[in-house]
Amino acid sequence: MKIIFIISQLTGGGAEREVTAFANELVRMGEEVYIACIHNVEDDYAVDVRVQRCWLQAFKMSRHRKLRNICTQLSMARQLRRIHGDVILSFYVPHSYYFRLFLATVFSKTRLVYTVRGNPEREIPNPKDRRRKDLACRFSDGVWIQTTAQRQFFPKSMQKKLFEVHNILDTKFLEIPRENPRQIVRFISVGRLHPQKNQKLLVKAFERMIRCTGNTLATLTIYGQSRKNYRQTEKELKELVCQLRLEDRVFFPGRTREIEKRYEEADAFVFGSDHEGFPNALMEAMAAGLPCISTDCPTGPSELIVNGENGLLVPVGDVETMAQAMGYLIDYPQKAGQFGKAARQRMRKWGTAQEQAKCLLENLHKICS
Repeated sequence: MKIIFIISQLTGGGAEREVTAFANELVRMGEEVYIACIHNVEDDYAVDVRVQRCWLQAFKMSRHRKLRNICTQLSMARQLRRIHGDVILSFYVPHSYYFRLFLATVFSKTRLVYTVRGNPEREIPNPKDRRRKDLACRFSDGVWIQTTAQRQFFPKSMQKKLFEVHNILDTKFLEIPRENPRQIVRFISVGRLHPQKNQKLLVKAFERMIRCTGNTLATLTIYGQSRKNYRQTEKELKELVCQLRLEDRVFFPGRTREIEKRYEEADAFVFGSDHEGFPNALMEAMAAGLPCISTDCPTGPSELIVNGENGLLVPVGDVETMAQAMGYLIDYPQKAGQFGKAARQRMRKWGTAQEQAKCLLENLHKICS
């Protein structure tokens, strides 16, 4: 089968990582795989040399927007028809581009699959873009969801189009050495600095925890960086840290390419998102055996964490409960160790990369047939 993944770029977050992981696994299984990027930028993840690459760049020959869009449409159609794929999987493609994809494939045998990578109600705040998303789903031949909970956001008429395939978990996180129990001193969080991730909640909860308990050892390190459109979020976070006088306790080292080492050094993981699709960072932290605290946001965390058994879930945006949960792990390291062991055991039962890729392939064959 000839499979085309289309994504804006391969730099940054979870969707980019999953595109790379699925493409690499499918090409190992003998499929012909392409990754088409809208922007030609550097890759953050290692792409198998057998995965073929192409770019669907917007033409910059003219400042006239309409002429540039027409040139982009013609270029995209030409390249996609040259590849002549069996199926296209779109990941975080701007919804204006999705209509172009539809036009480029409408008179061909190529099937179009829309992928849902977040909370369908919360990830697109703009009503116009939400309408575009709804149209994209309806015009698609299939819709790839990550969790069972995401089904509730689609009408009955579309349920047959939906198919569920989970994210791929890299087994290297299961191999990170972990000794439990251990004193809980170093809290970490991983994720881009973005309003959705609500790192302000973590900073405020951490400050409340140390103020209420008098703890003098605990630190909070947040790995990640803001993208161009959200520099203000990073600025506000650092201002909040200064305002709360936590400069020597809360750190923002940016992105790291040694995340396994950071998980190994850490004692506990905290996650404050307001909404998610399926959080890769939480999966990895659990696989690394870290005791985890997460907001119980719609879709994602509650499918990984059973509250009080392999981690702790707290209400979205609840600073007080998050602070109490942090204090609980510090006060009861034995219990925190049990959470970490149970979390790793949960992720050991997660399907392998090959199993997830095989599940995806079976669904794509159904769509194409």
